[in-house]
Amino acid sequence: MVVGRLAAGFGESQFVTGCVSWSIASVGPQRAGMSMSWTGIAMFAALAVGAPVGMALYQAYGLDAAMVACVVAPLIAAAIAFGSTSYMTPGGQRLPFHRVVGQIWREGLGLMLQGVGLSGLTAFASLYFAALGWGHAGLVMTAFGIGFILIRVLFGHLPDRIGGYRVALWSMVIEAIGQLMIWSAPHESIALAGALVTGLGCALIFPALGVEALKRVLPANRGSAMGAFVAFLDIAYGLAGPVAGFVAGQFGYAAVYLLGAASALLGVVLVSTARRREN
Repeated sequence: MVVGRLAAGFGESQFVTGCVSWSIASVGPQRAGMSMSWTGIAMFAALAVGAPVGMALYQAYGLDAAMVACVVAPLIAAAIAFGSTSYMTPGGQRLPFHRVVGQIWREGLGLMLQGVGLSGLTAFASLYFAALGWGHAGLVMTAFGIGFILIRVLFGHLPDRIGGYRVALWSMVIEAIGQLMIWSAPHESIALAGALVTGLGCALIFPALGVEALKRVLPANRGSAMGAFVAFLDIAYGLAGPVAGFVAGQFGYAAVYLLGAASALLGVVLVSTARRREN
């Protein structure tokens, strides 16, 4: 099981990096933000559809049927990829990976700080609702997803049009507001509204900072830059859970969302500093 999860994690991380790089190459760097927005929509749509489908297969036919579906789905994706147009990476000097990381670490760190709020939402919302006697914890990620996809559909072009730092800064402010709403919620409706606002804020941070990360590297290193950029988000998910668990154990579940708000506000400071350096 452990080896299987490691293999799946390796495949998924490389697949996401490959899809983002592939989509940017197909439409050009001038539409990189839009490309990343729609890639993210596809991923969250997969989570929204895959979870109930998997549960339905499990309940009707058992675990074997659900796992067969998990094997068949990536094979279908591979068939689509093999039959699609391939786009070559532009030629030029290719930097070592550590140097690419050194060029995009500010944007990556901003993405990490954004990921703290989402990690707290996915890992602790059910426990938080149960501790307060609220009964609709299953709607938390639904509310988040509605806000997330709505903003990406309506405003996914903004990072390309007005600049990534500007979009990321205000998105992190909105995320912080959403986290504070959950932290201070007197009723579950306010907490669900906070999850919705968190989704509104998180929606464009990845494409906004991704656009700025791509500006920092030569065309030949865009794939490596995207790989490093995505890795920062993976690190956030890996570290935020244990840290949030410690915070919850010491100060209660609500404090997890205060941590998320503080992280988003730190992201605002980081993005503001990077924006001033750029200007």
